[in-house]
Amino acid sequence: MSPLPKFSIDFSEEFPSLQAPPSIEAVIHWQTHAGKKLEPEALKAELIQRLPDYPNLQTQHDVQIGATGAPDGSSEIFHRAQWSGFRLQDEQNRHVAQFTLNGVTFSRLEPYEEWATFQTEALRFWNIFLELAAPTIIQRLGVRYINRIPLAVGEQPSKYLSTVPTPPPGLDLATESFFHQDTYPVPGYPYSINWVRTIQPTGADPADGRALIVDIDVFTHELLQLDQDTLAQRLQEMRWLKNKVFFNCMTPHALERFGATP
Repeated sequence: MSPLPKFSIDFSEEFPSLQAPPSIEAVIHWQTHAGKKLEPEALKAELIQRLPDYPNLQTQHDVQIGATGAPDGSSEIFHRAQWSGFRLQDEQNRHVAQFTLNGVTFSRLEPYEEWATFQTEALRFWNIFLELAAPTIIQRLGVRYINRIPLAVGEQPSKYLSTVPTPPPGLDLATESFFHQDTYPVPGYPYSINWVRTIQPTGADPADGRALIVDIDVFTHELLQLDQDTLAQRLQEMRWLKNKVFFNCMTPHALERFGATP
């Protein structure tokens, strides 16, 4: 078996800026465990005090459904709800954060602005979690972008994707739908890339049209160092990998549609 080709993250490589990016959700996700016990009411009070610009706060629960047996052979269905954290949303409904016992998930919904603003706001939540929950390691750190490209009637995904699943040999057929997922380890780096391409209907009626979904998730496991410099380096490298996948899988037509500028 031949060795994998040498791979290098090169920050000197520049990617285009997009005036109309197709991202419908950008996510930074920290998966970890709280190092100290979090009490719901005390945590809620802290979040309200620290995040007045996120007035929409909802309590989240994990729901368990099961059955218990009785001596007479009958069974009884039970529902058990256990507090798992809080979901917060800003007044403009652009930023959504989940602050849970298992870490932080921060999302920017459309329209997407820029990485610097997005990262800064996400780190704001992570630093609050660090202070209040005292985790010792990050079990998983991920940068994920979900892109949605509406397709006109009769328009094929090959107009936007440089590589698409092809029909069986000998059958000249147009693609109606597909789901394609690949996962790649990044040689020489502690990262993996999960890359999904699929076509979804835009409504309940097929006549409503279709949309191409391009979902890129770059992640790493077991980040033992929690210092800001290490975290900033990891996020920068994962963002570069996301950009490398996205801009190399998009056609010139797609980049023109998104308003790409050097």
